[in-house]
Amino acid sequence: MKSLIRVATITIALLLFPFLLSPQAEVAHAQPNPREDLTVTDYSWKSYGVGRMATLGEITVANSSKNSYKNIRIRIDLFTKTGKLLGSLHGKIPEELPAGSQKTFSNLNLGLMNSDLENSEARVTGAEVSGSSLSAGAENVIFIKNWEFEGASFGTEGFITEITLENTGKTHFKNMKLLLTEKDGGDGPGTTHLSSVTIHNVLPAGEERTFTGINVGFSSPNAVERSIAVSGAEVITTKELKYILSGGGSLGERIKKKIGSVSILRKKDGEKRTEPPEETSSSDESESAYGSGTESGPPPAGSAGPAANKNTELSQEQPREVFPKHDIVIREFEWGSGIPGATATLSKLVIENISDIAYEKIEFEIEFFKSSNTPFGSNRFKIKEVLAPKQVMWLRNVQVGFINKLPDPNLIKLRVVKAKAIM
Repeated sequence: MKSLIRVATITIALLLFPFLLSPQAEVAHAQPNPREDLTVTDYSWKSYGVGRMATLGEITVANSSKNSYKNIRIRIDLFTKTGKLLGSLHGKIPEELPAGSQKTFSNLNLGLMNSDLENSEARVTGAEVSGSSLSAGAENVIFIKNWEFEGASFGTEGFITEITLENTGKTHFKNMKLLLTEKDGGDGPGTTHLSSVTIHNVLPAGEERTFTGINVGFSSPNAVERSIAVSGAEVITTKELKYILSGGGSLGERIKKKIGSVSILRKKDGEKRTEPPEETSSSDESESAYGSGTESGPPPAGSAGPAANKNTELSQEQPREVFPKHDIVIREFEWGSGIPGATATLSKLVIENISDIAYEKIEFEIEFFKSSNTPFGSNRFKIKEVLAPKQVMWLRNVQVGFINKLPDPNLIKLRVVKAKAIM
């Protein structure tokens, strides 16, 4: 009798196992946690002092989850220089912070200040899930239209040879996660195999796309039934989508641009003027990182053409969407001086802000490659200058840090890593 009960229990457990691990079950049990999902990345004080109203001039919060939040509660702890807690201030940000985005908020009132300000620390203590995110999860808006699978003969690897996904929502996604369930046949309940795979691509809002050649890893050769479900995806903004589609998200790709007699507009004292072209040979080339994914790159500032129109349209669509990797375009750069064991420089760096948002503390990454396109080193450096909206900035002799090996000037890549928006 006991053996029959044991067999029945095991059978029921095996039958329920796929359901318990299904993406629907995962979503049902996943509870939003704003303290983990929301992070204060930067903030600055506008006013403070004993007996005065404490106000943050700016506070930037990043949302790493697939939920949008509103009424974000902020706590500021005040410390002495030795680390002793003096007190705390509290504030609330009523605006919505979309899923997978980062946003800077202005003039956050924290109430009356009862202690001196020496050191402070900001963190999120809570928030409400916005109604706009309750049905916007990837599992609810991405549908599998059709798919084809090719299993391995010896149980080694399986491939989704083709799968079509449709995004019926209003948000863009990348890195779509799929869960493959395989059930073996047999006289008994059989065995269930689960495989998780990520499609490292984008799926824009309202679009249908087909992806091919997806390796799912181990595949059971005895499977008699297979099912695929969407188990998640990362939300991206419109600017990040355009950045990825233009090729800006591809690391290690170098783009060359002939200098020739190109005119570039420089902004000075609120006006634009033409920068006279340098006298260079038409055969001279310089490394450039436009983030366009094409050999020619976008046209110079002020010139007519599709790229210029796209920039204008983007500014009208998302005028306050902060994404410096897209907004700050590296128009041109040239390798300068540098010897192993010393600080190297770029003799020229031309950047343009194509957005209506000013940026400061712009951080770059410079990568050095071998002839085989294999990277052998990289540095990060910042510039202190403020890059105003629609401004083209020319910089000379920019220090890029120490180098251990003299690089080939034709095998260098430069990209924008991050910057602070001035809202």
